Amino acid sequence: MANMFEKYAADREAEQKKIEKTVSVASVAAEPEEKRTTLSLSLTVSDKKKLKLMAMEQDTTIAAIIHGWIAEHSEEVDE
Repeated sequence: MANMFEKYAADREAEQKKIEKTVSVASVAAEPEEKRTTLSLSLTVSDKKKLKLMAMEQDTTIAAIIHGWIAEHSEEVDE
């Protein structure tokens, strides 16, 4: 009989590799480090779940998704 924790260990290792890949890609993409600030945002529970799923599917963070949205829409304002 196989160790009952082997599957969990393999899943955790795969998750850790995905996190490391995301962190290394994010650090390369954000070359000129901009000062960050904290924003309190009130969302519905379902909107928060949707954002978390989007971030997970794209191997990124909610902050990165919001940053991308702002960058995309600020171009419209700048024109």
